[in-house]
Amino acid sequence: MDLGLTQKIALVTGASAGIGYSVAQKLAAEGCQLIICGRNSERLEQAYQGLISSKAKVIPIVADVQKASDSQKLVQEALNQFGKIDILVNNSQGATFSNEAVENLSDEDWSTVFEGKLMGYIRMTNLVLPTMKNQQWGRIINIVGTSGKEPSSRLVKSGVSNAALINFTKTVATEVAKWNVLVTCVNPGLIDTPRHREYLEVFAQKEDRNIEAIIEGIDNTIPIGRRGLSSEVANLVAFLSSECASYITGVTIPVDGGLSTAAF
Repeated sequence: MDLGLTQKIALVTGASAGIGYSVAQKLAAEGCQLIICGRNSERLEQAYQGLISSKAKVIPIVADVQKASDSQKLVQEALNQFGKIDILVNNSQGATFSNEAVENLSDEDWSTVFEGKLMGYIRMTNLVLPTMKNQQWGRIINIVGTSGKEPSSRLVKSGVSNAALINFTKTVATEVAKWNVLVTCVNPGLIDTPRHREYLEVFAQKEDRNIEAIIEGIDNTIPIGRRGLSSEVANLVAFLSSECASYITGVTIPVDGGLSTAAF
């Protein structure tokens, strides 16, 4: 299926690894021109080298979108290079595990997560909306996470932040639909990424358990029987970025192998 994304300008944050990198790969394969960003210059350079084999023009920019100044510079540089932004994929640091009881979390614990992913997505959305509204076309896809809908005691901080992002997405989608700017959430479940592996290693050490046994246990909780791939999330993001999804906005779509429907 031709998604009609040739020459569309896409800005993908957190694109140096994992889901963000897979999204950038998929959009490049569909003909998009790309601006990719990440906080680590070495990892971002590796991602850039992996993408330049495609025919797409790719511009890597080291930026931390949790900082207002970096976000502003990132969007301005994208506009300087391409004159517009058609697609924004907000993809930032995901789940923050915590074994603390809710009543033991400090104001700083909460403010850190709110100032990070939540405000990062809000800022980036606000920065790209003027150009999207002006051109009467735009796609904003927020990579959120299932903890926003399926609460977990280990993910309470991320869950509250993700729930806020789902609410924000629905609100913005309603406000900007008349300009043909569509805003959606993608909720990845348990996806086999480098970051997911890091969490599993930490968890295995804390629990003094074999990591392969933990993975097997996780896979057994998923109806499809395995964790997902970053490319499977990227496929949905590409679809939502296209005219094929021209009547879809304000919704949150899980990519979790059926996990969220099997919670009870």
